[in-house]
Amino acid sequence: MPVSDVPHRLEDEILAEIADRGPIPFARYMELCLYHPAHGYYTRGLGGGGGRDYLTSSGLHRAFGALIARQAEEMWRRAGRPDPYLFVEFGPGEGVFACDFLQEASRHPSFLRALRYLMVEPSPALRERQRARLEGRATAGVTWLTEAELDARAKFAGCLFANEVLDAFPVHRVVGTSAGPREIHVGERDGRLEEIAGPLSGDAVGRFLAESGIALEEGQEVDLNLAAPCWVAWASGLLQRGYMMLVDYGYEARDLYVAARPRGTLLAYHRHRVNEEFLLRPGEQDLTAHVDFSAVRRAAETAGARLLGLTTQSRFLLALGALEFLAAPAALAAGGAGQAGVPAARRVEALREREAIKDLVLPGGIGDRFKVLVLGVGEVTRDLAGLSRPWARGPETAAATPLSPPRGAAEDGEDRS
Repeated sequence: MPVSDVPHRLEDEILAEIADRGPIPFARYMELCLYHPAHGYYTRGLGGGGGRDYLTSSGLHRAFGALIARQAEEMWRRAGRPDPYLFVEFGPGEGVFACDFLQEASRHPSFLRALRYLMVEPSPALRERQRARLEGRATAGVTWLTEAELDARAKFAGCLFANEVLDAFPVHRVVGTSAGPREIHVGERDGRLEEIAGPLSGDAVGRFLAESGIALEEGQEVDLNLAAPCWVAWASGLLQRGYMMLVDYGYEARDLYVAARPRGTLLAYHRHRVNEEFLLRPGEQDLTAHVDFSAVRRAAETAGARLLGLTTQSRFLLALGALEFLAAPAALAAGGAGQAGVPAARRVEALREREAIKDLVLPGGIGDRFKVLVLGVGEVTRDLAGLSRPWARGPETAAATPLSPPRGAAEDGEDRS
């Protein structure tokens, strides 16, 4: 089916559902746009972070996957070197992260022998691209499976990893009115989709508002991701003993649901352009909102996990040695001593690598806007390299507390590169 036909076909299906049941919650509309079995943005493999509409951290530089591998290897050692040790990646995208992770893991033969790399990918298109990328390059056993298949396994020792997964769950959009909170639904007028304010779609939405202490001003909108906390609670139950590393952009509740963000945080990404035309191009653009780390942490702790640290991606990667990837390209690009014979193309490539590393870890780049949440299940240490101070190894006490901008701070630009 031509790509240009997809939004029309999906829109027809959405309109048919509205005709059958009336206006649908925006969360249901977003679910269809992203995960429809035939026409969904992610189902069709458009949301792999390969550069069509946005890039992820793993797509910027190989250091991201390599440094996460270093942290996983330390987790394995500190756990007593269990064999097998499962590393589970959710939403593997184009498979770039897995390649970089496994290349770094190959430098630690004992870890590599114990390692079992599991990729949880619902999109058939992305699974094929991941297999093609890893073919002949993966030096550890890699297995693809579904969440249902993972759920059927016995509890295990290992690490669960999700990079920009939580922000892709559908959100309920709620707006404050003089009569109380109302939920935005998607309806139809003259054959076109339109937003309609209606009653809250369920008790769960009201409970979330209460538990998060959200008091809306008239006209203020918020995006409520009810699915992410449920998913984290489920995922923590997979582990007998181990860690969860969740990388995403977001804030704690007190800094997320503020009047300074009158339209919430929901954005659409299409061809590296940001827009708020959520009802246009269904199935052809990404829809994503900031993560509520308070709700995620609350759900994890209720499920028996514990918070080990919440820090910025920048601090996390710097503590793991990110600057080691910066030094060599910088020297090469500068044409230092002994580099006179280096081709110009290689020097340009080195400069690009240097800029990518800077974007990952220096102030003003995505490393500042993304957070790393580390959770522990069972008897595990919280004294991890990634949670130490970047400039002085040792426990990072500040990393275990929420890191947020001043209350009410405005967004500082696009979160996805």
